Amino acid sequence: MTHPTRSIQVRPARLFAAETFCALGLPLRVESNSPRVLAIAAGSFGPPAALDGEPVASVHVHVRPAWAGDGEGPVSHTVPRRDLLLLSGPGCRGYADTVRREAVVEVGEDLLEDAAHFRSGVLEALALFLLARLDRDPLHAAAVARGNHALLLAGPSGVGKSTLVYAASRAGLRVLAEDAVYLQLDPFRAWGMPRRIHLLADTARFFPELSQIRPGRQFNGKTKLAVDVLGAGASDAIPMADRAGLCLLARGETPGVERLAPDAAVAALTAAPEPGFDLYADSVGARVCRVAEQGAWRMVLPPHPADAIPMLHRMFDAL
Repeated sequence: MTHPTRSIQVRPARLFAAETFCALGLPLRVESNSPRVLAIAAGSFGPPAALDGEPVASVHVHVRPAWAGDGEGPVSHTVPRRDLLLLSGPGCRGYADTVRREAVVEVGEDLLEDAAHFRSGVLEALALFLLARLDRDPLHAAAVARGNHALLLAGPSGVGKSTLVYAASRAGLRVLAEDAVYLQLDPFRAWGMPRRIHLLADTARFFPELSQIRPGRQFNGKTKLAVDVLGAGASDAIPMADRAGLCLLARGETPGVERLAPDAAVAALTAAPEPGFDLYADSVGARVCRVAEQGAWRMVLPPHPADAIPMLHRMFDAL
């Protein structure tokens, strides 16, 4: 198979393993010449599902024994066109095409040994790029849920979204998303993939149990603690909420929560989207507006993340 840009040749794989998964509420087909790929896919999307209708998108993974360039290193994602994602890195190369609704990738067998690296940097990156164009606009925000209500926790990288999500999980709230929530407009839904929370190593100063976890390398080259949230604030419930409010996170001297006008919250969140999320700048605004109309707040985070939990519950009560 020739890459759409004609710069990469990806040879057709003899695919003998295939499953359909429910990803963001949509049927996604994953095919590979290696059953290990499907096992890793289940770690992202949950167990294979019997869904009505044909898959809306497909990901084809061809695993090779080895090739020149295998080894450790970050995975690079570039978007030369709105409908095309190119992926490359040590031991992998491929693309996702939203017009064809398919992704094709070739990976070295050694890359599968680091399942988390392959899952995040390759499989999820390709699949989510395809699904995001099917009424699932991504927003740079974490999300926690209580019942069928969600709070989207937005703020710049490093403000403390993931740490707050972990604290909320320990307090019994359901984790919906750690860093990106996917907003469906018709009908409104907030979707997530609550599999892991990635934390800085110094988060252990707040939560001593994290000192038992060894930091690991992420697909982007950063080193963080990866905490499985299944069974810790998560459940087998569908990772979706049909009602949501918005909370903008900030740092400051005086912790607390204040109500925001919906227009102000939408403007603050959509004015300067970060790279990757800016691909959806022309359509995500209407979705954020739907959320802000249900309730919008600004929270100045307290020094200890656990002290923010009562403030989250007050916002849930208002929703």
